[in-house]
Amino acid sequence: MKNIIKTSLKSSLLALTLVCFTGCMDDDLDGMDALPKTSATTTVSSLTLTEGTSAVIPFTMERAINAPSQFKIEVVSGNAIQNVDFTAGTAGMDADTGLPGNGYEITVPAFATSFDIPVNAMMDIYAEPTENVVLKISAAGVRTVLADATVTVNIENAASQDLGVLLEWDSYVTYEYEDTVTEEDGDDTDDVVLKETENLCGIVDFDVLEINSGGGAYIVGTGDCPEIEYAYGVLADDTYDVYVDLFDVTPTETPLAPFAIPFKLTLGKTGTFTTTLEYDDIYTSDSATSAPNGAGAGMALAAQIVVSGGLYTIYDKDGNLVAAE
Repeated sequence: MKNIIKTSLKSSLLALTLVCFTGCMDDDLDGMDALPKTSATTTVSSLTLTEGTSAVIPFTMERAINAPSQFKIEVVSGNAIQNVDFTAGTAGMDADTGLPGNGYEITVPAFATSFDIPVNAMMDIYAEPTENVVLKISAAGVRTVLADATVTVNIENAASQDLGVLLEWDSYVTYEYEDTVTEEDGDDTDDVVLKETENLCGIVDFDVLEINSGGGAYIVGTGDCPEIEYAYGVLADDTYDVYVDLFDVTPTETPLAPFAIPFKLTLGKTGTFTTTLEYDDIYTSDSATSAPNGAGAGMALAAQIVVSGGLYTIYDKDGNLVAAE
């Protein structure tokens, strides 16, 4: 009889304990702070921009939350090229979003009730048809903010009568250099090493100089790669010699033999009429440069523009006709 009473008592105590434990868990769960959740929406489904202009995609938050929110702006489709024809958001997409690939990010501050995603249509020199890109905006990061919007951005060509200049040397070269190697026995030997391809943007700097009857002036000389200027102005009727100025060459190692420095020069009316000249026989890695030798030491004639009645005729460095309006 005692055993039966003891067993029943143990069962009752176990049941009471389970009830209490379950109830306490429910109480604790009810008191826990859940991650804040809200939604972000926009009424914009498309934007039309002209090259060189900007706009925003406005979003409204259903309610503010007490922490920053991240959003990813994915490139879904279209023929506009990221970072060439357009940019969006405030940063490029990275691994923190958990979504590798093309796109951008934006972080919205805590307690915000609205935010704008900037979209920039980048200027270029070429005459081209309207380009487009489809962007998908959705949540990223650790916070749960519901967002699912798709916006089509149309980028229209910007045309003008202003001279446009684009100098590009974003290419790769190989060259040999001599490297001293210490052997295991401590002796040094000189080995010929083939340098792996290297972007010329990292070792070469160019400027563009224009000279006519009124004197010379730098069209572009920013230290960028490429060198670009879209708004030099409308050229009066005259003959304009366009020089490329090799400002500096600093290869990582000393090459055993000079290597060629190719470049492309695009000239014309921005977004209206252009032609591209390509040269690989003007400069080598041992050519005189303007940086150590003074202004003009690296100058070489690359093109000539004859303006008559506002119309362009363009010749190459050897006087050959290459384009005319």
